[in-house]
Amino acid sequence: MSKIEEEIAMNTTKQNKPKFTSLIKFYLLPGWRVPEFTEQEYEIEKIRSKRRFFRHLLTHLTIVGSFIILSFIFMGIFTPWLTRYSLQTLVPPSIPGVPYELPSLSHPLGTTNNGYDVLARMLWGARTSLFMAVIPTGIAVAGGLVLGVISAYFGGKVDYVFMRGVDLIYSVPTLVIVLILTQTFGLNMMDILIIYGAFAIAGNLRFMRSLVLQIKEMLYVKAAKTGGALKFKVMFSHILPNALPPMILTFFGQMAITMLGIAAIAFLGLTTSQIPNWGQDIDWGNIYEDNFFAFLIPGLSTALFAIAALLIGDGLRDAIDPRLKI
Repeated sequence: MSKIEEEIAMNTTKQNKPKFTSLIKFYLLPGWRVPEFTEQEYEIEKIRSKRRFFRHLLTHLTIVGSFIILSFIFMGIFTPWLTRYSLQTLVPPSIPGVPYELPSLSHPLGTTNNGYDVLARMLWGARTSLFMAVIPTGIAVAGGLVLGVISAYFGGKVDYVFMRGVDLIYSVPTLVIVLILTQTFGLNMMDILIIYGAFAIAGNLRFMRSLVLQIKEMLYVKAAKTGGALKFKVMFSHILPNALPPMILTFFGQMAITMLGIAAIAFLGLTTSQIPNWGQDIDWGNIYEDNFFAFLIPGLSTALFAIAALLIGDGLRDAIDPRLKI
């Protein structure tokens, strides 16, 4: 088998070698490109591009941010195996233990004002916090992508209507609207997340519109139009993929902002107590009590999650931006 493999490799090498006539043309004719050399240059450039991407991406801060996010994802998925306390024993109306108990073997980080285990609440809250960050951000980014492409591509009256709607949403503070709707209709956590994400579409719509206005003037887009491609095919097959990388970066930045916003709503006591979350745990902690872990642990978890999302977004920006050279 080894001889056969060597013969195949030799034949492949011979086939890849440029012909003598091609070499003569390469040296004598200005602008002549040897097809074999061109293919090799293309493969080498692809390898260099991949190396450059990972070199920009795998920085110390990006690795730290990815590790933190993956740790929270691990905690959210495997919470039932990481703590002996079930979800039902950590929310009302379960019988509470000793308030603000200091760390011990039974409670490694002590207890909250209701006597609930701080570590168990933090682990169960990781799952809620992931939903709190991903669901509104996903709605905001997806809505901004689609509506931004439509607004910029069609222009005219369509663009005018979308932009005036964006201006109207910008004129009203999102957090105030969410608070009013929560108090008026008694919304649950999922309703709050959906409303928060819907109001955040406006910013992504405006950003996506600015990207599409630049991309739709590119030569390949005009060629697709001239070739008779359908409008929706041009929008979502030619324009959208090229405008997607900046929106991916925006996704991680908005995850951090959304996480802090929803935590603020929970801190104000406007979410249900049946779902553990870090914002509510910060509210339940008290800086003047003996067990300061009751407010410190959920506060640090919220801050670390937001910082990690920003670090990953910065790392992706450095890796995707072709103008950066390291």
